[in-house]
Amino acid sequence: MKRNHRLNLLAALVLGTLGSCSYYETPTNAGPDYTTGHVVTTLPSGYRTVTVGGTQYYSYGDSYYRPQGSGYVIVDSPYATTTGSVSVIRELPSGYRIVSRDGQRYYQSGSSYYQARSGGYVVVPNPF
Repeated sequence: MKRNHRLNLLAALVLGTLGSCSYYETPTNAGPDYTTGHVVTTLPSGYRTVTVGGTQYYSYGDSYYRPQGSGYVIVDSPYATTTGSVSVIRELPSGYRIVSRDGQRYYQSGSSYYQARSGGYVVVPNPF
């Protein structure tokens, strides 16, 4: 009888413990939330290698990285140059898609939107 009581107590403890456990999984598509100039030791899982103007970058989402020391520094998009307060790019990032809003054509890449202008494309606010 004592043995059954101990087994029941053990089972209750194990089941109680398992029942109170929680499982948390970090989404695999979540990248680091850092700003330009921040140095990381490893690249996020799922990064891509892109070459712009003969220079190699690593990208993940809207973030771009360059090797620095034993890590990687987050840099501004290699596609954009800033003239005053307007960001102009010569070519669109690969994988962009064309979207329309109120008769206007936009080019979307990640969470960034572009419109054609002379000499390239400009970054514009989200039209949606």
